[in-house]
Amino acid sequence: MANNHTDHEHQSILSRRRFVSGVSLAGIAGLAGCGGQQAQQTATEASGDGGDETDADPTDSETATEVQATSEAQRKIQELAYITNQTLPVLPVMEKLAQSFQSTDDWNVPGADSDAVQTYWPTEWLPREGQWTATDDSDDDRLTFAQWAVPQDSQYNPWNGQNYGEARRLMFDRFMKYNLATQEYTGYAIQDWEVGEETVSLTVREGLTWHNGDDVTATDVANQVKLDIYNGGSLGNFVAPEDMGAVSDRVTTVDESTVEITLAEPASETILLAYLQPKRLTAHDDSYGEFVTALDEAADEDERASALSDLTNDTTPEPVGCGPFQFEDADSQRTLVSKYEDHPDADNINVPEAEYLYKPQNQGRWNSLINNETDGSATLFMPQNRLNQLPDSMQVSLIPRHWGMGLMFNFEEEPVDDVRVRKAIAHVVNRENAALNSGAGTKSKLAVTYPSGLTGEFNNQIEGGWLEGVVDEFETYGPGESQTEAAASLLRDAGYEKQNGTWQKDGEPLELPIKGPSGFSDWVTGVETIVSNLKDFGIKAESIMLDNSTYWGSDYSNGDFVVGLQGWASYDHSYPYFHFDWIFNSWDAKNAWNLPGEFESPILHDEERDSETVTPVDIVDELSTANQ
Repeated sequence: MANNHTDHEHQSILSRRRFVSGVSLAGIAGLAGCGGQQAQQTATEASGDGGDETDADPTDSETATEVQATSEAQRKIQELAYITNQTLPVLPVMEKLAQSFQSTDDWNVPGADSDAVQTYWPTEWLPREGQWTATDDSDDDRLTFAQWAVPQDSQYNPWNGQNYGEARRLMFDRFMKYNLATQEYTGYAIQDWEVGEETVSLTVREGLTWHNGDDVTATDVANQVKLDIYNGGSLGNFVAPEDMGAVSDRVTTVDESTVEITLAEPASETILLAYLQPKRLTAHDDSYGEFVTALDEAADEDERASALSDLTNDTTPEPVGCGPFQFEDADSQRTLVSKYEDHPDADNINVPEAEYLYKPQNQGRWNSLINNETDGSATLFMPQNRLNQLPDSMQVSLIPRHWGMGLMFNFEEEPVDDVRVRKAIAHVVNRENAALNSGAGTKSKLAVTYPSGLTGEFNNQIEGGWLEGVVDEFETYGPGESQTEAAASLLRDAGYEKQNGTWQKDGEPLELPIKGPSGFSDWVTGVETIVSNLKDFGIKAESIMLDNSTYWGSDYSNGDFVVGLQGWASYDHSYPYFHFDWIFNSWDAKNAWNLPGEFESPILHDEERDSETVTPVDIVDELSTANQ
């Protein structure tokens, strides 16, 4: 699966701080967003992060906000962080603030400091709300953005991860909206909801129709929830954790507009809403009902696997959507969509068309923004030297993403199957330099201080929040230096010797090939620093950057790497549950990283376990229901 992260914008450090102060506390519990949660989280935003040049140092952090978690939840979070810190299933390198771009030339858009822009993926929300419109004197009748896949090869079946068309963002409505700044959920395709101990009810937005004129009904919503669960979506862990055969009985329609989801056990509302909100309503009954029926009626796992294969291999090049824009056509260079007049928010939109131009590399996207070819980008990393070339009309903002580039280890490959080697790598890599170089002068990348699976470097939420009281127990591995003595000791203990400047074992040099996506230019720069650190220490490291589709679609997803690049956290979520679920329980962890189920780790809290042999996913499951 691929992972595109791009990012955005430019917003002053002041506004960033304002945001940060709003993002604290228990509410911290859930910066949701599109992506992030489950198996298929991997990729599709392209690239890294960004930053702005005019600001003060972003590491000039906020005052820590008290973590409002119960002792039970806090303890489990700290235990999982400690296991991560001591075993390094992944090596978190940096955390990022995303750059987002909006043109003010011919367009009305909210200011970079506004809460409206802090709503993740502003290019899809702002047009719906009438906050991205053509000015009265504008002669531009088309919004222009960019997309990664070849337009005519794009398709719109979300359960087929290949070439998922970018125009989906305007053609399909999300279940809910989530404001990153205020941490508030508001209704959208789902206009109302109620979360109880045993059930969750969802009410469809009144007046919402499909582009062929059909009403959007509870059946369509139930289809969406079911297909996501059948395809491995994390909500299934709370609905039918042991038996997919129970899904059809647990996701039902009460009437034409109401869906009821029966929970297998009570769960945190924060977690449930975070999984429901980003869903994009795609499962039009006429288009996907046959797949739902086949999965609902499957007699056993073999039949269910066959039905799921039919779903995931299906392509939908010309979809029936429900959003404010509908599909028109696509060729080798662009996808064109037109305004759907019957959408409930159509009156907010004064632009008849939107187009997505084929831009498979960051460089092409930078040039398009600089030359006013595109009107904005939700998330895209742009280095400082290119930011300086933007026209004055291009507004840039920064949005915390709660994730960043990490080194993922393939546990079926030597030498990284040995924790001593992973720890040696952590000691050698200078994460501050990697973040600085990756940010390319934008100050949008922050080095991870405590490799623990926790996010919040930008507001001191880790040391001053989640790890309060236990931070001294955690290893930093030297975020701003290469701790070569500590690394050498670990490698000697693992049987390596340094000969002629190179670490060797049984006469073979210690080699570390690091694979990643070449289109993520900021990651490419960051990994060059890492490779340089490792080489200086005597490890034969090299970076192998592959085109995005080859890396995400083949090498990464097939586990064909020793060390690979991927986001180390569940992006757009701040509550640690999501990050630990990603690290220990995701499709990627199980299939790409080949993560073992058990680890050997010292104990932090005796209340959590009585053995150093631990199954982290068990604690993750417990955290899902722990009081916050």
